[in-house]
Amino acid sequence: MDAQERHNRRVMIQRVKLLWLKGVLEESLHGAELIDLNMAARPNAVADSYAPGWQQGDEFDTPLPIGTKIWDVFDDAGGALLIMGAPGAGKTTTLLQLVTDLVQRADLDEAKPVPVVLSLATWQGDKAVADWMADELVNQYEVPRKLGQKWLENGRLLPLLDGLDEVEQELREGCARAINQFRRQHPGKPLAVTTRVRDYQALDTQLKLNQAIILQPLSLDQIDIYLASVGKRLAGLRAALQTDASLRELAQSPLMLSIMTLAYYRMPADIAISLGGGELSRRLLFDVYVERMTRYRGGEKEYAPDDAVRWLAWLARQMAARNKTMIFLENIQPNWLPRSQQRVYADRLKFLLGGGIALVGLAAGLVGWMVSGWPAFLWGVGLGAAAGAMVGLGGRFLARHRINWNQIETIEALDWSWPHAGFGSGVGAFVGALAGWPLAAAGRERWASLPWALLLALVFGLSQLLENGLIRSEVKLRTTPGQGIARSRRNGLLVGVGSGTVTAVFLLTVLTLTQNWLDFQVVNALGWIVGASLYLGVVGGLMYGGLAALQHRRLLAYLQKNGVVPPDYVHFLDYAAERNLLRKVGGGYMFVHALLLDYFKMLKD
Repeated sequence: MDAQERHNRRVMIQRVKLLWLKGVLEESLHGAELIDLNMAARPNAVADSYAPGWQQGDEFDTPLPIGTKIWDVFDDAGGALLIMGAPGAGKTTTLLQLVTDLVQRADLDEAKPVPVVLSLATWQGDKAVADWMADELVNQYEVPRKLGQKWLENGRLLPLLDGLDEVEQELREGCARAINQFRRQHPGKPLAVTTRVRDYQALDTQLKLNQAIILQPLSLDQIDIYLASVGKRLAGLRAALQTDASLRELAQSPLMLSIMTLAYYRMPADIAISLGGGELSRRLLFDVYVERMTRYRGGEKEYAPDDAVRWLAWLARQMAARNKTMIFLENIQPNWLPRSQQRVYADRLKFLLGGGIALVGLAAGLVGWMVSGWPAFLWGVGLGAAAGAMVGLGGRFLARHRINWNQIETIEALDWSWPHAGFGSGVGAFVGALAGWPLAAAGRERWASLPWALLLALVFGLSQLLENGLIRSEVKLRTTPGQGIARSRRNGLLVGVGSGTVTAVFLLTVLTLTQNWLDFQVVNALGWIVGASLYLGVVGGLMYGGLAALQHRRLLAYLQKNGVVPPDYVHFLDYAAERNLLRKVGGGYMFVHALLLDYFKMLKD
């Protein structure tokens, strides 16, 4: 392993620790000790099992010895394990316990693979699992695609696939088959998958893994040890569990125990929760939990609790509708607006951009009028109106760049291609020269005596140099909220200022050097130089990030007007994360558990 590969490996290990061990696992413990969950082997849950076909019931589960560690189970399974459990049973936490051990192994031995947690919720069924993994490494871990593919192929990474049940229901069967195909193509390579037991049992396809385990409910001793590890402040909850059977049953779920811990810890000592049965009990617990969290550390002074709950409920419904477990600000799209507003949003954006481009023509016309008279003014206004119509009505900036009014496409990283730039500028210059010859015959007035073939060849060549030379490069890891939008805004500003400045300097230089040879005055071309520079500056800035930033800003304004997001949305999401309603992971946010997302999405407006 050379120095560069060793460096890349160390960076990858640190990212796993930051995103999952510190960002998720540590935050979920609330200062308590990690509970070692009881497990049972379920051989008939995996394909090609040695268990007889008639052993399909829960009664054939084989309990594992108390205190068995998940990494020992993983090793015994030959590194091919299915982890099942009920909602809130601790599947992700168990997976992260496995990550903790696997990361330690990778730290000590360079030959060991680096574990990477990948959420199956993003799998859309349009590609093989290996290709999907490479995409997720780009999006979640900032690993260049080619490097990620190489690491996966060489066994440098150990994929841990979280949440088969979170794949869209109609795609879930195909996802299971795709995982099996991946196993066939990569025999012997380690893999772990987590899923809700009921959703997995509904599938016709079983995963080709070596062993399956199902997480067991917490015992009373485990619950008591967990609460004791927090200290005397939960003595009231410990006492309540001894006398309340319904509460005790709910506490057997690690998630519900965690919620009880936070809810009871922040309740006045003389208040008890009135618990009924089943779903009502869970709903009441979540009600108390959310109410306490929205007031935690004076939270009601920042946002009214009712507003905070309403905004989170809207977010949960949007995420559930799109089957997302993690949300980035960049994921918020125009189709999050009510259908009646989506067209209004697009039409107003078209008018804004088309009008802005038309104003560029007006500015060029005014400069032309001052140096060449009214004909130049009319040409500037006319060309500006045509360019504005091409944007607003035709949906194009330049020759090839179509505008997607209904999709915000961030431009987070740019690269330069000399072959594409050279070809594009050559074609553009040729087309511009052909278009310029007819104009030269229009007359001998000052505005018409310019070297049109040269002028249009330069302008068209520069426009195609800009459109073809700049290309998107690998997407970078979003480590802060809204980073993709900020990068797009920055790229748009840099490209806009750069292309406008280069156009002005280049045109002035070339025309000044050729004015005596071609017998014209460069001052007569000032209107066209101003127009071309402003146009390519504005269009270049919009094409390469500015449009995404503008769309996002206007979209949030619409959503704010609808009352579904606050003005300072990132601050609100951070507020919700601080109060354990959301979890902040890198540049994105997720609800602390799928059950809490379900709770919020069921709340009425």
